[in-house]
Amino acid sequence: MKYTYKIEYTFSSRDDIKKMKKYILENFKYRELGENFTKRMKEAARQLKTLPKGYDTVGFQYCGYDIYLKPYRTYLFFYIVDESTHTITVLRVMQDGMNWQYILKRWLQGNQ
Repeated sequence: MKYTYKIEYTFSSRDDIKKMKKYILENFKYRELGENFTKRMKEAARQLKTLPKGYDTVGFQYCGYDIYLKPYRTYLFFYIVDESTHTITVLRVMQDGMNWQYILKRWLQGNQ
């Protein structure tokens, strides 16, 4: 049976997106660019609804769930999939140039 999944965001993932948007607004002084950024991030997350396990796992777990990685443009979405509730939880959103393995490992140590 095919399911459509619900998307949830952790505080950390919302904060990641807010900080990226703030950076855009402060450095480029172009509000529309910042607003479009938020829309694009939400759309990228919504694309996970139909095939959330279509991406690779990263070798880390969060609360017993494998963490998946979805690349989108120059950003990386880290998320888990709960099959029992058909929920995708976006854990973090980072830029692809960041040392995401180190950041994710440190974040996990503080959140489990």
